[in-house]
Amino acid sequence: MKKQLTKLRSNRRRLLAGAGASGLAMATAVFGRSTPAHAANWACCTLSFVPPNITYANCTGSPHWVWQCTFGTVGPVYRYNCCEKYNAAKTAYVGSATKYTCISNCG
Repeated sequence: MKKQLTKLRSNRRRLLAGAGASGLAMATAVFGRSTPAHAANWACCTLSFVPPNITYANCTGSPHWVWQCTFGTVGPVYRYNCCEKYNAAKTAYVGSATKYTCISNCG
């Protein structure tokens, strides 16, 4: 059961990340370029809590789930560290956090 639940979460994240990236690309074309902070909230992390509601240090200092993703192809490229914090029983997420680093075309 746990393995199946993990697979479902993983599939959900891939689907939502793809939809989020496509939506952000469309919004960027219509409204202009997003800022790095906006991209951290919407682009590739697909967080449970948007905007993030805790610090990255707070998230990783307790039971959590972390992953990385990369955002950007034209102009700066950012690597995001994404984190979701569990409650004490590890049955639900209670917070989300991100931090990012520019890894290419940072000029």
